[in-house]
Amino acid sequence: MKKITALLSAVLIAASLTVPTAASAVSTEMVISPVSDNNVTATDTIGFTAEVVRLVNKERSSRGLKELRMFPRLSKAAMVRAQETSVVWDHVRPDGRSISTVCNEIGIGWDHIGENIAYGHNSPQAVVNGWMRSDGHRANILSTDYQYIGVGVCESKGILYWTQYFIGTTDNHPEAYSVQYYGDVNSDGRVDAVDASLVLEDYASVMSGRSYTLSSSQRAKAEVSGDDLVNAVDASQILAMYAKSSTR
Repeated sequence: MKKITALLSAVLIAASLTVPTAASAVSTEMVISPVSDNNVTATDTIGFTAEVVRLVNKERSSRGLKELRMFPRLSKAAMVRAQETSVVWDHVRPDGRSISTVCNEIGIGWDHIGENIAYGHNSPQAVVNGWMRSDGHRANILSTDYQYIGVGVCESKGILYWTQYFIGTTDNHPEAYSVQYYGDVNSDGRVDAVDASLVLEDYASVMSGRSYTLSSSQRAKAEVSGDDLVNAVDASQILAMYAKSSTR
């Protein structure tokens, strides 16, 4: 049987908020470790991003550190990087630019930025465990320089590629929220069909030229698919999350 290896790499960049400098990697490493004797096959990744954030915050809270808040636009950037690392495994983008340019393109300012990447792990717990066993990745996860986190995961040829983005900034991002509210649009403590119907109502209103029916904070919680849109895809994924929780 073919053995899959998990590759991990971490980078931390510090630069000016308003005029980011060229990337300067102060912590970069590569760790190779076995994950499984079987190929990683097609995986249902719904809810994986939130689970990674939950596990990261569990590690932080056990050490008395503040939780990192989920930031939908930062998760969009992380998804871009996950897709890019499936093409070119590096902390440099396929076109040679710094990783920080993804945030710049999406309009996210930062004082500190860090990235953890990995591939070959087939669950959130496995990839977080791998990162926590590595000094560079653990330093990013436990850093007090960051307030926000974004996570991206994509599958390519049966292998999952993971990216964590961390930023520290003096900018206020009110759309960021605690991971416990991921998908919980109405903040009632449950992710269920009610949340999905609220998303569909909002989507239908926007598509017909009317105004949003959800507040900006509700729309942030509803954007679970990582594409920076609130639409039927998010409603479908919320229902899938509900179905998963109902069968546990």
